[in-house]
Amino acid sequence: MRLLLFFLLSIQTFACQVPVFRYALERWQADPFRLQIISNGPPPALSEIPAHLNLEFESLDLTQLTPAQQFSIVGLDQITEYPAFLLHPPESWTNPAALVFPASESSLKNILDSPLRQRIKNDLLAGESTVWVLIEGSNEVANEATFQQLEETLEKAQAQIKIPEGVIQANQVGKVGDDISLDDVLRSTIPLKISFKIERIKRHTPAEQAFLRILTANRPSPPEEPLVVPIFGRGRTPGPLLGSSITPEAILTACEYLCGACSCQVKSGNPGYDLLFQANWQEKLQSGLVVIDKELPAVLPTLNDKIPSEPTTAQLHNSDSFSPAPIAIIGIIILALITGTIFLLKRSS
Repeated sequence: MRLLLFFLLSIQTFACQVPVFRYALERWQADPFRLQIISNGPPPALSEIPAHLNLEFESLDLTQLTPAQQFSIVGLDQITEYPAFLLHPPESWTNPAALVFPASESSLKNILDSPLRQRIKNDLLAGESTVWVLIEGSNEVANEATFQQLEETLEKAQAQIKIPEGVIQANQVGKVGDDISLDDVLRSTIPLKISFKIERIKRHTPAEQAFLRILTANRPSPPEEPLVVPIFGRGRTPGPLLGSSITPEAILTACEYLCGACSCQVKSGNPGYDLLFQANWQEKLQSGLVVIDKELPAVLPTLNDKIPSEPTTAQLHNSDSFSPAPIAIIGIIILALITGTIFLLKRSS
């Protein structure tokens, strides 16, 4: 019985054939940011927060809060002038420090959206596998060298990488047999292709200041250095790369990962962090399907691991990494074996 339970918990769904970049676009909801306006008195009148943002908004008047409540505000010590905005990244970020901005109408507009973000969103919804953002530094020679290397490597990657076999278009369901996996079915009519786009942006572009801080996770870098940041899915990135340290091999490896068959794990099991985008992704994807991330078993044993103890009932119910059908079949087999054994025992007696 222990071996049977171990087998059931160890069953893992094989990688589906939908590429990572498309799986992320169609099925991974972007993690929410939290924007607080902190004021010392009534907050200023600002425009309403638009819909379709991975953002939660909160207004706090310090004069209405107790010292203990004020102390609990993360990032309050960074504010030097009121009113101010505190933008809190999602909990999934490895660098969760709040970003401080002046609480003005122009600053709010800058935080919520920008021309570069709109272009990136449009490119991703048009089927681009990844948009590579080149943030230029003050060294023009380095900027051009990084751009040339990026452009040449992406052209090679686009020519070499192929869509994994077995991907099924949504309108092909019912025409390719009954044994297909829904994991291999696309959820939208967006063209599936291996294609990369480069967006160049100067580091001091006024309309992009807030986004650049979010894009680089607010990490400082040498001002002369160009940065390269790949973006895929619904605005997700593995993080910035220094132009001086990036290599063709690193670029190609990233492309192969993002264009390879998805492991179908939950989003948190994959590298990267989400950015702030104003976009109605679901509507643009023209999908009426509700897709739930696959959960992995609490224990994922390797060949070097010991057999775990028998799981609790809750663990069995919470694990959806295996299908009910095989369990039912195994149960029928066990029941048949028990029934046969009883029959043989009665007959022999």
